[in-house]
Amino acid sequence: MGGRLWGVVLTVLCASSWMGAQCANDQRSEKKGGVVVTDFTITGTRTLSASQLAEITGDFIGSCFNDDSEEMAERVRAEFQNEGYFRADVKHVTMKASDPLGNPKPVLVEADVDEGLQYRLDRITFLENHAFSAETLRDEFPLKKGDVFSRHKVASGLEAVRKLYARNGYLDMYPVPDTEFAAAAELKITVKEGPQYHMGKLEIPAEKDLADRLRLAWKLDEGVVFDSTYLDKYIEENHDLLPSGFGRERVQVAENCPEATVAVRLAVQDDSSKPPMKDVPCEKKDGK
Repeated sequence: MGGRLWGVVLTVLCASSWMGAQCANDQRSEKKGGVVVTDFTITGTRTLSASQLAEITGDFIGSCFNDDSEEMAERVRAEFQNEGYFRADVKHVTMKASDPLGNPKPVLVEADVDEGLQYRLDRITFLENHAFSAETLRDEFPLKKGDVFSRHKVASGLEAVRKLYARNGYLDMYPVPDTEFAAAAELKITVKEGPQYHMGKLEIPAEKDLADRLRLAWKLDEGVVFDSTYLDKYIEENHDLLPSGFGRERVQVAENCPEATVAVRLAVQDDSSKPPMKDVPCEKKDGK
């Protein structure tokens, strides 16, 4: 009886210890159910060392995911692509539950992977860019010639380019990447710039004294190039004037594409009589 009692106590203690450590990184679409990875084994690779495999699997262990082997396979492929193995073939993924009734279920993940060749960057080429030179855009990328061609670094560079354009009024800009693989990787990025927006009307529904002070603090004069990053800066610099807890969710921004202007409303006071601001899109050619 005593042995059984101690067995129950140890089981509870181990479960409590695990529950406190679970979901170091929660990637579940729903925060109930799913799986938590307790161990991760990769087989099938030909060139990676044990330490390299441990680096790839390290972020999975202790993290929670949806109970979906196909989604897990995509995550594994992305990790290999972060290490330059852009054509990695994740042949099979299994998730073995050590406690099927767990919430989330603790699982051992096994993945059979053929990593293929590791690619390095040859060059980055930009097409249809007019606002910024190719050299300026290239400097936004953490990837340089000869670096391991990392999926994460490509995404980071694309986001940096997008922010550069957004700071300079090109709010509709989006990059279209394409990659060619030979002995090395060439990244070609077509830049869809769109119009350059300028500051339009500023609305501040508030008592006149407060509205005047907030308007005086606003540094984007009507007609100047609109900087999308200025909103956060303005809120931070004027938190003493703004209501407690005022954040971006209380700032309305409406793009008028035909006029290439941006109207801003600082909802300092609730005014339900005013309809929400709406974007005015540009007409698309050929009905597209």
